[in-house]
Formats: sequence, structure tokens, C-alpha cells
Amino acid sequence: MLLPPRRDALKQATSSAHAALDEMVGGFATVADYRRYLQGIAAFRLPVEAWLSTNALPQAFSDWQPGLVHEELKADLSDLDTPEPLVDRPFSPPEGEGVIGLLYVLEGSSLGARLLAKRAEALGFSADFGARHLFSQARNFSNWRAFSERMENVRGYDARAAAHWANTAFDYARDAFESAMNVDHACRRSN
Repeated sequence: MLLPPRRDALKQATSSAHAALDEMVGGFATVADYRRYLQGIAAFRLPVEAWLSTNALPQAFSDWQPGLVHEELKADLSDLDTPEPLVDRPFSPPEGEGVIGLLYVLEGSSLGARLLAKRAEALGFSADFGARHLFSQARNFSNWRAFSERMENVRGYDARAAAHWANTAFDYARDAFESAMNVDHACRRSN
């Protein structure tokens, strides 16, 4: 399948960072695995979404909003009696006009959410309990299409800055998952 040019360039520029994150997230075969995933995704999404809520999007995106899932994530954590993760450092994006790269990562996660929602469902979680954020993202695929269209047509697009912001987002997500795994290992050792 031939991708639109900007999307294709971002996909290529972020392929190794994306693959590293996917490998770290892996699958979840048990409730404990899912709980670790949930803490990792919360450690990533909550600070990034907090940053987005205080910063304006480019004018070309004024009639569009990113698919934010922080409320659903907090409810999912509560469902599993799992505390919100402690965040070592707030999200701090790089310099430049590359917020489109960050949005590419966040909105693109709706593609993977479809598969992850099925895995969560196999563990007994649903759109009403434990996996709200995944089902919300999976249902919001039209937002990804709307974002992609705007990304391809926005003027003043800085491909290098977008790639840098996207890779920064993937790195921040990987650090969040790594931190969640380290906390989990430390908790197991102390028990």
C-alpha cells in the first residue's frame, strides 16, 4: 500500500524507534502483563496529554482535536487497583515546529489499539472495564484519517522537526515503559 508522502517519510524516519517500543510493549498474556502495560502507557500518555492541553496546535489543526484518553486511562488504572505511575520527568519536546510528529505518534497508536483491545478483551477487559482507553482509541480511527489528511496538506511543514518530535515521543514512551517495568521488578523483589 502506497502511503501519502509525509506519512511515509515519518514512518521511515521513526521505524527503528517504533520497533523498539513495540518490542518493549510486547504482548500481554496475563493480567499482570496487562497491568504493566497499563502503567507504561499511562506513564507516557498522561504527561504528554497534559503538555498538549497547555499548548496550542498549529492553525491548520484548529478544527481538529487529538484523541486524548487520559480520563479513560485513569479509570482503567482504578479498575485494576493500580496507582497512577510516578513520572520521573515531564514531557519536554524538542525545539522547532514539529508538534505534528508528536501527533503522528499519538494518533497512530489508534492503529495498534485495535489489536491491543482484542488482547485485553481475551483477558476479560472491555470498553467498560479495564480497557476503556484501548477501545476509545480503536473506535476513533476516523480521527487518525482526519489527522493524516491535515498532515499531508498543512503549509509550512518541517519534515525534519516532525521526525525529531516523533522520535522524541517514541523515546519518551520507551522510557515510560522501562520505568514501569523497573518499578514492577522492584516491587516483586521486595515481596
